[in-house]
Amino acid sequence: MRKKLSLVLYLLFVDLVAYALVVCPVSAFQLSSSTTGYVRVASQAAMSTMLTAQRATTLASVAPLISGASAGSVAVRLVASSVGWPALGLVAGMTLAMVYYDQTKVAAIKSAAAGPGPISVPGYDGSPITAVLACPGNLGCGVGMDQIITTSGTANCGQGWPWGTLPSGWQNLGVLGTQTCTAPGVWTLSAGHTASVTSTKAVVGPSVPATPAQVQTYVGGLPSTNPLSLESNTTSVGAQVTPIPADATVSNPIPETGLATTVVPAANVQPTDTVINPNATAPTGTVTTKTDTQPTSGTKTTTSTTTTNPDGSVTTTSTETGEDTAPVSCTAGNHDQRSFGSILQDHMTLWQGSGLLSAVNLLKTLTWPTTIPTYSLQSNLFGTFTLDFSAWSGMLTALRSIIIAIAGFVAYRIVFVGAR
Repeated sequence: MRKKLSLVLYLLFVDLVAYALVVCPVSAFQLSSSTTGYVRVASQAAMSTMLTAQRATTLASVAPLISGASAGSVAVRLVASSVGWPALGLVAGMTLAMVYYDQTKVAAIKSAAAGPGPISVPGYDGSPITAVLACPGNLGCGVGMDQIITTSGTANCGQGWPWGTLPSGWQNLGVLGTQTCTAPGVWTLSAGHTASVTSTKAVVGPSVPATPAQVQTYVGGLPSTNPLSLESNTTSVGAQVTPIPADATVSNPIPETGLATTVVPAANVQPTDTVINPNATAPTGTVTTKTDTQPTSGTKTTTSTTTTNPDGSVTTTSTETGEDTAPVSCTAGNHDQRSFGSILQDHMTLWQGSGLLSAVNLLKTLTWPTTIPTYSLQSNLFGTFTLDFSAWSGMLTALRSIIIAIAGFVAYRIVFVGAR
């Protein structure tokens, strides 16, 4: 009985832990994870529209990663760019969605997209061979044949065959399949090999690595239901999901106009929605009402009544009026809708016309040398002159400090003051 009781208590503990790990986080998100009570989300349809619009760009980005010689897992992240998103309170660089292929799928795509290796036949000097087919089992295989090779060429009813010299054991089969050469044109031509002649059998070389173009064509042509397709390996990420790490990653920036988002109350977030900002600013015109109680500032009134009883005793009755607390409510309209990001963007826009900002922008191209150079100048008239800039090392340090100080002052003006 004691063992059964211990087992029951253990199972109850496991259920409690599972409830805390699974149910409580969901409830916490719905009720209290948003400090503003509103969440910016992208619906499932909006995410699908964005992924469809970005499909060609995503394919072009994932193909070089997969075709890499040492590619393991690869990922293409669609991230929020610096265009539009900061004004909505979002930090640029947040992952909106991602395409992820693990190492196994990368190897499968590389193998499927790679073209066949070169086909060679000992003693053959004709047009390049396009394919080698095994016999029996393929159309055109004759009795005693073990292979058929094909090539493309112009045939005019049996004239102008592209084979050159067919080695021993090979014979011209004409147009591949049941087609009839009735007019000049480019046909798929075939030649068969007799199994008894082993010395001239066609050999297929090792498969060449898939190029980015081959990978792009292969993946782009897969149906959406294929396990290796782009659609089957794309997931939404957003603000509350950690992107999957990969051995090779590329980020494609998406402007704010590239993904339609809406602001909804935190309790109205759907399971299929992607949360972009869990602490979104309430929509313009939102009115909130807060009801509470507070102590009154009035005074209490006490009334006492004394009654003499027939037996001579005295009875005193007291009546008290007034309340200590009273209900109050406060209704507030919407505050300034601008976030820090939008205010910063306004400041930067106002400063765009400033010549000082343009000059400070050039600081991005400056590089400070780790060693001070020495130059030698040769002159036929005056000989050799040597300029050692280490003599001015103190001045260079002072100049760098002044430039950094000016840049810091301008940054302060942009962020906190604007163009006033």
